[in-house]
Amino acid sequence: MANVTYTVPNKNGSYDGDMVVKQYNSMIIDAGDTVTTDQPCRGLLILVKGDCTINGTLSMKARGANANPTIGGASDNNSVNSNGLQLPFLTNTGSSTLTASGSLFNGCGNDVISVISNFKSISGNGDILQVSRLGAGNTASYGSNSGAGGAKFDNGTSGTNHLGGGGQGSSGYGDADGVGTSGICFSGGTGGGGGNNTGIGSATNATGYGGQGGLGISTHTARCTGGAGNPNGTESTTGGYSGATNSSNGESGTGGCIWLIVGGNLTIGASGLITVQGSRSDSIDGNGYNWLSTGGGSGGGSVKIAHRGTFTNNGTINVNGGIAGVPFDDGNRQYSGEGGNGGNGTYTAIQVN
Repeated sequence: MANVTYTVPNKNGSYDGDMVVKQYNSMIIDAGDTVTTDQPCRGLLILVKGDCTINGTLSMKARGANANPTIGGASDNNSVNSNGLQLPFLTNTGSSTLTASGSLFNGCGNDVISVISNFKSISGNGDILQVSRLGAGNTASYGSNSGAGGAKFDNGTSGTNHLGGGGQGSSGYGDADGVGTSGICFSGGTGGGGGNNTGIGSATNATGYGGQGGLGISTHTARCTGGAGNPNGTESTTGGYSGATNSSNGESGTGGCIWLIVGGNLTIGASGLITVQGSRSDSIDGNGYNWLSTGGGSGGGSVKIAHRGTFTNNGTINVNGGIAGVPFDDGNRQYSGEGGNGGNGTYTAIQVN
């Protein structure tokens, strides 16, 4: 197949929509081609009856949704179950039990609920692919960088079956760093904004549930970039800067989710890539100026794979969080801070009967 961009159904603004569901008899993504969605959404579920070969890119990078899974949403208008999203599979060695039902994907849309309702239940004879409804918690609360210079702030949280949290925004001086948010079952967390000088309060904190990155804010002439998110937080608008310029990394968004179910053999070639990576926040070129603070990167997403045949992986599966922007050419770095990277997401592959 050539480059393919799936249209997200039931769009809710620019950062939310139902899970995209696609079914194929066989699937080949050729080298140089990319398969993705046209905007952030609640995930991508691909079911392949036969063999699947990936020599190109299957991507939900920066495609995580801004959606609260604890309240009704998507076309089915349900909240996600407290156990998160779950799929049962018969396996040779598994001992888990789970009753198959479309409700296992409540909150993802009517299309996917219809498909999931045809799965088989397991009773002590299978394994469960799942992601938690909520991640491992927000990034550490405010820290201080009172002239220590060039401090690196906390990376986002990671955990088993959790999507990565957003990185902490940095502070060049005082307790002005923004808190990154926890990931959710649809999205990596968003990054906190960079701050400089005291008295900023919570304005630099990221918005929850895959929302906007924290704002970059300064009470004086520091240059501070926002955290990565849906959309990225804006940077500080205070004038001055003494020549410091935003060095945009050209990214926004949060890590998304891929569910790949293959009835035959799954092969990822040497040039093949499955990615749900989070996004980078913007860097700052100080041009010799040393009052700089960068926002945090957004969290990585989720890749869950079930394959009946063999699984050969000679390529790359990337669930990493986005790397935080850096301050550079910033004099003696005394009042500069570097945001935290987004936390890594979750990846699981199981062989099924």
